[in-house]
Amino acid sequence: MDFHCNDRIVWISQQILPHEPDVRRWLRGFRDIDTDDVIQECYAILLDVEVAAIQTPRAYFFRIARNIVLQQYRRAKVVSITALAEFDVHGIADDASCPHRTIEARQELERLHHMMQDLPERCRQVLLLRKLEGLSQRQVSERLGISENIVEKQVARGLRALSRLFCDDRPTPPKTRPAPMKKVTTLL
Repeated sequence: MDFHCNDRIVWISQQILPHEPDVRRWLRGFRDIDTDDVIQECYAILLDVEVAAIQTPRAYFFRIARNIVLQQYRRAKVVSITALAEFDVHGIADDASCPHRTIEARQELERLHHMMQDLPERCRQVLLLRKLEGLSQRQVSERLGISENIVEKQVARGLRALSRLFCDDRPTPPKTRPAPMKKVTTLL
């Protein structure tokens, strides 16, 4: 179906506008975000999108807002770990998600946030720049004024520490679950 400008506006007013209060409520959970700017940007995007293909308008609206918030965090010079944790903790209500999975995901993200706080400052900075902002090893090196070798070692150290913490902190699975399959190794 080809949407003309008026049809698109009618569709947005019927399918998207009713969800704006929920998106605004969700966005208020972020201290550093201007809710009005995000909402306005969402509508601007919706004016250019092929709306006929959108099957779950509410989820799509939330997803657009989420992507805009993420984009703003990526563009910011300094993003506090608290802001990132807020982003993860204030998950998006998705029509298709199950509450059990949402709770588990929030708990995992909360654990990760606490584990990141326990890392040494430099290690945490390097991990955030490499893994969250996607900077290259050289870019991290230049930004922090350290050698690329140190960047590499800090990333490895941080990932090992987080891996250990996640593995050590996991509850043992109930006995009703089947035993995991043994890993088969071959000699080359």
